[in-house]
Amino acid sequence: MKNFFKKFDKERFMFVAKIIFIFVSIVAVVNILGDTYTRYESNVDLNANANVAFFVIEQGTYENTISLTGLEPRLEPFYFTFYVSNYDLSNNKRSKVDMDYNIKFETTTNLPLTYEIIRNQTFEGPHTNIIDSVTTRQDEYDVFYRVFTDNNTYSFTHSSNQIDEYVLKVVFPASYKDYPDLYQGVIELFSIIIDASQVA
Repeated sequence: MKNFFKKFDKERFMFVAKIIFIFVSIVAVVNILGDTYTRYESNVDLNANANVAFFVIEQGTYENTISLTGLEPRLEPFYFTFYVSNYDLSNNKRSKVDMDYNIKFETTTNLPLTYEIIRNQTFEGPHTNIIDSVTTRQDEYDVFYRVFTDNNTYSFTHSSNQIDEYVLKVVFPASYKDYPDLYQGVIELFSIIIDASQVA
């Protein structure tokens, strides 16, 4: 009887060990394939959100820049998201007064890109481009920038947490696909400048 139980326990142990080994192997293979697919997908589909956030708590000028790297000519646009808010969740701080803000944008001119900026709308359906005018400026180093102006003034009230979501739509025409030397390794910078003031 002792031999029987020893033999039974040993066989059962071996059976369970094999099941565990197979399960662990399957999990490992799935993880490896998943990581490989994720790396491939992130390299091919560059619709990654930049997710820049501005916390308009006090009056003043706020500025941040999105680096538009890895862009390639294609039919589909690239999309980046940024936010403007009257509160900062990291420290639970909200503007104590009503605030107005104006927003404008500047880009370098390294790539032949076109832009649309969408505010509090989805880009998948009908939407409005908030850019009212485009001008060019030259700095002291003879570098040229395109300046995109939105003539609207936007407001936050101090009585509640509020947030404006902006989507930057970037088009790199597919016609440039035959000229890779013109764009490979080139970085385009997109700057967001906000002037905020206290409502009188």
